[in-house]
Amino acid sequence: MKDVPFGLKTTPLYPIFKEMGANFTEFGGYYMPVNFKEGIVYEHQAVRTKAGLFDVSHMGEIRIKGKEASDFLNYVSTNNIKKINDKQIQYHIFCLESGGVIDDMLVYKFNSEDLWLVCNASNQEVVYEHLNAVLKEKKFEAEIIDEGEEVAVISIQGPESLKMLSKVLGEIDLKYLTFTKLDNLIVSRSGYTGEDGFEVYGSTSEIYKLTVQLLDVGVVPAGLGARDTLRFEAGLPLFGHEITNFISPVEAGLNFAIDFEKEDFIGKGALLKIKAAQTKRVVGLVLLERGVARQGYPLYDGEEKIGYITSGFMIPGTKDTYANALINANYKNGSVVEIGIRNKRVKARIRSKRYLKK
Repeated sequence: MKDVPFGLKTTPLYPIFKEMGANFTEFGGYYMPVNFKEGIVYEHQAVRTKAGLFDVSHMGEIRIKGKEASDFLNYVSTNNIKKINDKQIQYHIFCLESGGVIDDMLVYKFNSEDLWLVCNASNQEVVYEHLNAVLKEKKFEAEIIDEGEEVAVISIQGPESLKMLSKVLGEIDLKYLTFTKLDNLIVSRSGYTGEDGFEVYGSTSEIYKLTVQLLDVGVVPAGLGARDTLRFEAGLPLFGHEITNFISPVEAGLNFAIDFEKEDFIGKGALLKIKAAQTKRVVGLVLLERGVARQGYPLYDGEEKIGYITSGFMIPGTKDTYANALINANYKNGSVVEIGIRNKRVKARIRSKRYLKK
């Protein structure tokens, strides 16, 4: 396609959103809609009050099958897949031996011998290679299948998501973090916005058709810009920001996804040491003066550098500007610190990193 920058891929839904006048950007090797004509604020508030539709076909899908699929996953991940039932979904984190993060993902458990990983687009190749390297070394009885090119995905998020999706697919009876098959589709009650929502996986033609139908019944199209502000407001981490190769899940406050009682998993020793030391943590900040904090901006206490910003936004529908930061752990909620924004210092108060009031 002449209008797509060289070297970037598009999803099957690109023609729909191109015709709607979406603005596109590069993300994870794909040319993705960042916002539509009404803008990020409109899309953000549509998801908070009604229902929005995101194209997430750029996400990676990797299948692990075999007799030891669950044992294999439990070795490479912090969480414990054996603690959930079939047709349930669990949040997982892959760590380096250092405790830093390779990627975070949702795992769909068809059964103990058939697991489906949905990982970040920018990390799909890294995750796939990591799994293969570990499998080759440890020789688990399992098979790894990259299914990323075969699947298209949309996410319908918001308080009216069930009503809107039911208009097209019929009655849906799913609890949060469970999934089912509906004809040729996989439908899960899950999302990345802090709202009720669903993610639907299927063939290119099936998802294209479903997208058109959902837009026709009034679901608002939304881009990556609103997806980022929504996850930030809900206190959800983004790889490359709140979790990185150098920020562990312990420091990011994700202990709920770490099963330290498992016999062993990659990074366990390092994470135990990080947990015991408690030297750094990811916190929320509300700016007390005018300014916008961007990733990488330094944090100060007087002349001492005590951390840096991981994400920062003026959240749509609020009057304040917020940020997340990795900071020395001895600074408690309520403490006032300073952010270095260009050539000045801006005061900010430490608080919870969940900004969504619900």
